[in-house]
Amino acid sequence: MAMISDDDWACFLDHDAMFTTLDWYKQIEEIIEELSLGDRPVGLLTTCTNRIGNLEQVIAGIESQNHDIYYHRKIGKQRQLEYGKSLRECDFLMSGIVILISKKVWKKTNGFIDGFLGVDNNIDQQIRTLGYKSYIMDGVYCYHWYRADGIPIQGIGYPKEFNLTAI
Repeated sequence: MAMISDDDWACFLDHDAMFTTLDWYKQIEEIIEELSLGDRPVGLLTTCTNRIGNLEQVIAGIESQNHDIYYHRKIGKQRQLEYGKSLRECDFLMSGIVILISKKVWKKTNGFIDGFLGVDNNIDQQIRTLGYKSYIMDGVYCYHWYRADGIPIQGIGYPKEFNLTAI
């Protein structure tokens, strides 16, 4: 965060996720630009997806076990056309497939905690405590691999108690 100006936003993307449209960056820039003109107390932005812990981010009816990228690119384009720049408030702590945060808001927090699990929920809780809200960008869709190969989390060096069943 030290490398960006106070007026910038940082976008963190999960290691096993990908945007599905060619112009996702421009779309996110336009969302941020519109937010800068309003008075909405935005703390974090995230995307909708095919599989994640927070089910309000998962698109209803999606084939979560389908890993055909063409399938997901079609969904991404359809979501972009249908929802564009619309935002939906998160009722629950967001799952951090994508975390988009302004540096101004981030500077008011204690920053990101160390570790792997719970980093997303922690930063979301911090911004909510400060009076900000988290939103899902319904027109921005990310495909998420999320343990689709069946390898449990302890298979990559974490203790068994950290294992989560794939959705």
